[in-house]
Amino acid sequence: MNITAKTVPLGVIGSPISHSVSPEMHNFLLDKLELNYFYAAYPVPPESLDAAFAGVKALGIRGLNVTVPHKEGAYRLCDRLDPYAAEIGAVNTVVNDNGRLSGYNTDAPGFIKSIAREGVDPAGKKAVLLGAGGAARGVASALLRAGVAELRIINRTRDRAERLAGELNALYPGKVKAAGTAEGAELLINTTSAGMKNSESPFSDYGVLSPDCVVCDIVYCPRETVFLKGAKAAGLRTVGGIGMLIYQAVIAFELFTGVRPGEEEIEQLFRRMEMKKSIALTGFMGCGKSAIGRELAQMSAAEYIDCDDYIVEKAGKSIPEIFAEVGEAGFRDLESRCIAELSEKNGCVFSLGGGAVLRRENIDLLRKSCNVVRIKASVEKILRNTAGDTNRPLLNGKTPEQVTELLAAREPYYENCDFTVDVTHTYPNQSARIILDKITEKA
Repeated sequence: MNITAKTVPLGVIGSPISHSVSPEMHNFLLDKLELNYFYAAYPVPPESLDAAFAGVKALGIRGLNVTVPHKEGAYRLCDRLDPYAAEIGAVNTVVNDNGRLSGYNTDAPGFIKSIAREGVDPAGKKAVLLGAGGAARGVASALLRAGVAELRIINRTRDRAERLAGELNALYPGKVKAAGTAEGAELLINTTSAGMKNSESPFSDYGVLSPDCVVCDIVYCPRETVFLKGAKAAGLRTVGGIGMLIYQAVIAFELFTGVRPGEEEIEQLFRRMEMKKSIALTGFMGCGKSAIGRELAQMSAAEYIDCDDYIVEKAGKSIPEIFAEVGEAGFRDLESRCIAELSEKNGCVFSLGGGAVLRRENIDLLRKSCNVVRIKASVEKILRNTAGDTNRPLLNGKTPEQVTELLAAREPYYENCDFTVDVTHTYPNQSARIILDKITEKA
């Protein structure tokens, strides 16, 4: 990206905002389509929202995406609203036309596009929504506009479901009701945040659903929530939330730039973000796998798991304590069992312990479900990264010459990885982007 005096600014606002993947998606498309814009994230606390909108006009920022907690505030501050935004009462995209701010909601049409990609047409179907918050309102609006036969809303607090149903019925008479059961549903959508922590599900009675019911979740991290796993185990079709995240960005991108990404660019973005295969990072101790893994997970809105942390959690002991108790062989057995468990998870980024590669079966197993990437670094960088770290029993007290010998001895074990990235002269975020670029090209 070459920023000049003619480069047009775009961005996303929220509080917090450092976790946002919007810059990654939009800048990827801007680069692919060779458009002279740049997209950045701006932290805006609630009390500064009015000032931020004034700044958009004063600075000539062409467009903003808006996330929590500003969607309702943005609705109030826009000069005009598109039909979706007006109906939902929330704005997630703002376009600045010479000081006149237009508000849009691209979440709702993004949801419809995401399920259409999976061959799902809501028209004429009996749909059930789990949840009655802001996200539910957006999905409900999208479903009603798409022509569902009926829409039931199930919420932990019944009166909130009844209130939302009443508001929607004012626009779509007789179509919506609060309910206590999903019996006979042909489309079931979770709009709650349950599942983000991997252990929750807002629903378990899959047997009452229609046999051909499609079960959807707007949660995108993890890619397969407990809710979706339960539906899949019951033999039902499932659609995760990553498609909605991608399509809302694609729709906003066109509003900002006037350029509609082609199918090729959209498919490349899906390959980059969808994470149909997890990413497993292997490499010598101290090469930076954990830092790169966290950056990779953030860029792709994926779940990050440090294998060493996973082992410690499973064992209830630190790694030095495990080594002291069962020796290296016992630790490697435990490590292999944990890697086997992790290999069954979808849409994740894993960083492996430095010695995991010593058992070829670990890498062979991971390659069945993951892109296995070898992270390579110079001995000097490895020693800098591990200086003062007492949590590495095999590296403590080693000289540069001894580390060089250890590294040379392990070199043959990396041959069955999918590809290698040398990170000696790159920062973690740069290394992560190189890996994403390679996977996007490779897929």
